[in-house]
Amino acid sequence: MSGKPRRALWLINHSTLRQFEVPLLESLGYEVFLPKIYHYDEANLSASVDFSRDKGLTIPPDDLKELNDHNFYLGMSPKVTDIVNRHFDIAFCAFFPAQFASLVREFRGQVVLRPFGLSGSATYTNLTIENLEFYFLHEIERRQEQFWFGQAYDHLASIEAGVFRRRALTLPLGLKNAEVENTWVGDDKRILFVCPRIATSSYYAKIYEDFKRLFGKYSYIVAGSQPIQIEDDLKVTGRLSDEDYKRVMRDSRVMFYHGREERHLHYHPLEAVRAGMPLIFMAGGMLDRLGGMDLPGRCISDKQARSKVDRILKGDRKFTQSVVSSQAKLLNQLSSAYCEPIWRAQFAKIEQAAQSLSNPPSKPIKRRRRVAVILPLPFRGGSLNIAKMTAKMLMIGAERNNEEIEVVFAHPDEKIYSDIDFADLKELGVRTRAYRWRVISREELARIQRLTGYGNRPIESAYWLPVDGATDFLDCDFWIMSTNSIAWPLAPLRPYCVFAQDFLQRYVPESMGDHYENGAIQTARHATAVFASTPHTLEDVVQYVGVPRARTALAPMVADFSKLHGGAQADREQAAYMIWTTNAAPHKNHIMTLEALLHYYTNLEGKLDCYVTGVNTHQLSPGFQDDDDRSVLAKYPKSVRSFLRASPILRRRIKFLGDLPEDRYVSVLSGARFLLHNVIMDNGTFSVAEAAYVGTPSLSSDYPPMRYLAERFDLKLDFFDPRNPIELARQMKKMEDGWRAKSSGLPQRHMLELNSWDARSAEFYRLMLPHLGVA
Repeated sequence: MSGKPRRALWLINHSTLRQFEVPLLESLGYEVFLPKIYHYDEANLSASVDFSRDKGLTIPPDDLKELNDHNFYLGMSPKVTDIVNRHFDIAFCAFFPAQFASLVREFRGQVVLRPFGLSGSATYTNLTIENLEFYFLHEIERRQEQFWFGQAYDHLASIEAGVFRRRALTLPLGLKNAEVENTWVGDDKRILFVCPRIATSSYYAKIYEDFKRLFGKYSYIVAGSQPIQIEDDLKVTGRLSDEDYKRVMRDSRVMFYHGREERHLHYHPLEAVRAGMPLIFMAGGMLDRLGGMDLPGRCISDKQARSKVDRILKGDRKFTQSVVSSQAKLLNQLSSAYCEPIWRAQFAKIEQAAQSLSNPPSKPIKRRRRVAVILPLPFRGGSLNIAKMTAKMLMIGAERNNEEIEVVFAHPDEKIYSDIDFADLKELGVRTRAYRWRVISREELARIQRLTGYGNRPIESAYWLPVDGATDFLDCDFWIMSTNSIAWPLAPLRPYCVFAQDFLQRYVPESMGDHYENGAIQTARHATAVFASTPHTLEDVVQYVGVPRARTALAPMVADFSKLHGGAQADREQAAYMIWTTNAAPHKNHIMTLEALLHYYTNLEGKLDCYVTGVNTHQLSPGFQDDDDRSVLAKYPKSVRSFLRASPILRRRIKFLGDLPEDRYVSVLSGARFLLHNVIMDNGTFSVAEAAYVGTPSLSSDYPPMRYLAERFDLKLDFFDPRNPIELARQMKKMEDGWRAKSSGLPQRHMLELNSWDARSAEFYRLMLPHLGVA
């Protein structure tokens, strides 16, 4: 940390806390940045903004402006991340989930979480799980040499687990000018009670009702911010200005403090003690730890509290003086004389850790980050190719960003795959691993989580765990679900993101049968981020699935043209067919397409045969025999076969080629006059981009993702209404006559390759990195 000014991010807007901690940091030799934007909400009722430290920051003015204009409570943008990593050594934050997660994942310096205590049996470990998912604990574990649980009181970590307990150090809570100022007068014969958020928090509502039950017959003032005004009690003032608050504290006869929390203390009873105001408080709370066990203002029962308050209100000067003169000891552990030596000693530990990280051993032993790209179901075709491109882009993208990463491609352990399916991955150094899903109960998941050192109470009845016969992918730091198709919620044992392909069930409900997609929805909702390659699918992620927009991102739409290189090119002039790429799923709109083909052949005298290719398209052939047609998904191909069997002309003109090997597919594709694509909805199909690459124009149904794809690849597609077979038949006839002009207008290969996975891999990696949790 030597060689440049030491700088700290103090990302806490608490007004009273700032008055003590920021000057202390400066006395330790740090320039301090204070955030200028905060949400005025129930978590920030004591917050304010302070520009006074800006003049002492020796960072470029443009960088300072960028920081001042940024809302750190929402996390950090890539630009802000770059600035803070260049200029700052340490960051302090309170428990604001997005801010805390962003610092752990993206800030390369020391991260100090400032816990000030929680009520009841609540812990920061469980609070982290509730707000950032169980897997976030693994992310902190990976950063533990740069993480500190900077507790304000030395007993907070005693009820925590794992990294919060191991990395605890005490940075005691201080109060500026922690000595009695004797500003209290007490001429106003009222009780001062501080209780915010009465109408918006059940916790504070009960405290308020208990206070009224105890002291309702007396005159009182209830201070504290009230987001919703309390109309039926004019004694509740709402938020007071600093000047009015000081006046009320000066004039009110006595303050009552209700708190019995063992690990949490509000500032206002300490402010009352500093003002010289008599404080009557309940036993069993933090004030006991600060020296209040034998104070006359301490009360062990409601009856005793009421009696002591009554004595002060009635003017018992002797008792009042005994309370005031004795309670000054409560400030001892908040004074600079007490706090500063502890801060300096603890800071030596932080700086020593930072120094050891900046001077690693000459031969460090460091495992590269490992990411698993998981193909959830035994897909072939486009879904398999998209998953493989994701793995390739991570591998090559990291290399082009001068980073090292290990990528594991996980695929279902099914006989449909062979080594040739993954040869391209292995050439790039991507390891493959077969696995099977195992359904585990919430009790089984809880046991697994306890073995990692943390307890938790999972919500769902069952979860999916990928089982590979070895480590079950727990040797990986991050998981990427290559599609959102998953039957049960994913076991949250590692941070993960979801690459959403489409939500067909929203548009074609029969595609799901009777199965409700709770697994897909819950898995997406609990991901670190959800990506999609089209704006339409991204909107489905937000509007249909319910993922906050801040946790979504639009990924580059890319294609894989490598399989089209050097393939046998058929003679399009000699051939007389169109190619219909599809599969056997209901959203592929087969019956409508067959109706259009029938009209094309019978009414429009269409001359082109139709070659059908794609995964499971053999199930659509009229000659296919299915022994099990009871399921919804089996009944659908049967309906297509029935339509075909009833039409001799369709049986004669349609050729079912099935799922072709790549070289054979390239030959058939390059020989077609045009490619036909008809679905009701999906995330777009890259078959039209592949067709353009070999000079074959395409005709596509009209839906938003396909419009987006056509625009991205500049394909100038002809579109048709997927619900109008007559229009489609006419468009087929038009393509039959005009395919040459359409082919000549297609973009050149080098232009299409601008959107290849290889060309966009560095961009993809940079987009993914902030969400991966492996920084």
